[in-house]
Amino acid sequence: MGRQLIRMYNTVKLNSIDFLHLATNSVSLSHGNLITIRFKEFHDAIEIYDGMRYMLTIYPKLRSIVEPTLFSYNLKILEDNDERLNVLFNNSFHVVYSIKFDSPDYVKFRRDLYNEPFSLEQTIPIKIYYLPDDSKPILLISIHHVVGDGFSWIHMVGSLMSYLNGKKPSLLPLDNPSLTPALLENKWYKIPLQIYNSLKLYAQNIRKPENKAVIPATSHTVNFYGPVDMYHKTLSYNLTSIKSKTRELGCSITSLLLTALTISLSQDSKQRKGDIIRIGLSVDLRPYFTGKTPIFGNYLTGLTVDIPRKCLDNPKKILKEITSQMTYNLGLIKQKQIFLPVLIYKLFTIMGKKNYARGLRMVKKRRLIDRTFGLSNIGNVDHLNSHGPKAQIYDAISCAPSQGLLVVINSIEGHINTEISFQEAEFTRDEIKNLIKAFEKELGRLLEL
Repeated sequence: MGRQLIRMYNTVKLNSIDFLHLATNSVSLSHGNLITIRFKEFHDAIEIYDGMRYMLTIYPKLRSIVEPTLFSYNLKILEDNDERLNVLFNNSFHVVYSIKFDSPDYVKFRRDLYNEPFSLEQTIPIKIYYLPDDSKPILLISIHHVVGDGFSWIHMVGSLMSYLNGKKPSLLPLDNPSLTPALLENKWYKIPLQIYNSLKLYAQNIRKPENKAVIPATSHTVNFYGPVDMYHKTLSYNLTSIKSKTRELGCSITSLLLTALTISLSQDSKQRKGDIIRIGLSVDLRPYFTGKTPIFGNYLTGLTVDIPRKCLDNPKKILKEITSQMTYNLGLIKQKQIFLPVLIYKLFTIMGKKNYARGLRMVKKRRLIDRTFGLSNIGNVDHLNSHGPKAQIYDAISCAPSQGLLVVINSIEGHINTEISFQEAEFTRDEIKNLIKAFEKELGRLLEL
């Protein structure tokens, strides 16, 4: 039945977020979500090969190639028994020996993979490298952002763990790529008022006097997109102590971590011009869908939080600002009042891929910085170890593509992983290490409030 459902759709239209990721592919070197899985036990390479090949069977988007149409692009889904697919998968799967986690060779290997471009019209949007010679064997998976977001890879890794534990997951039919069920009321007679309220709110925000220059994350900004790298650190504070403090302070884990990051990035901000530290946050729209909730695809939107310079010397004020603005913005999403802002993404698709990419380059060339840093908190992933004892994960680390400074946070079995993606032309690796040290120090101070 699942296979029949999949065959009903041999092409998939791109939603507005898919399209923006496709356009950015021609601007930025890195555009793959890089996932690092560290197993607690050894797995033979053929076992990992078979497991990852089965992921292509059950997740149709992973066996897609980009296909130009008259005015846009689609994803063409290859049949699971297509000979071409087997060739493409074999070209995407590799076993690499004699590399240990966090060794210089590993850091260079991971950095090169992070920057390795995708040729989406000739290859499938996934690359797999298995490194079996570490005491905790490593599986590196790069999935192009055009087919899925962070919550997509989590679902896929859960399916892989089920497979490695001897339980084959069911085939997954393609999800509707449309964001409309999360943005519009499900009762048609409520939609006109909803659009009116969204337009009114949008107009009010436009009329607000801005005059707010964003404080950049570095004084060494450049006017081009170049190679990127990532830095990983497991925090010295565990999830239990952080949860306890957030209950005491009446805030979320994300708010507390953002406060520590904001303080860390503001320590030398007097050397950088600007009025506000602007934070970009990723928000999963799946919980707000009416009807069937999609699983695999791009269903994220963004919100921003602005911290005025005058607050930067007061941690409690920063925490209050972040909590207040996040509550307000998430309320707008819950009330389906973000229809017009998301519609602007759709308008970008009318520009066409080349014009949108040209616009991105122009923004960077003129140094029109729109945020200090971004954060994606993908939460706790303990459920990845719920599929059985035969295969267990020690760590699940991810980092998403970025055109600036992006922090990705998740937790597993009590410890918190922090990954920072950064442009090599704007930050040195030592600067990022020092930023993480400052972040941990400030987080410790917040835990003592």
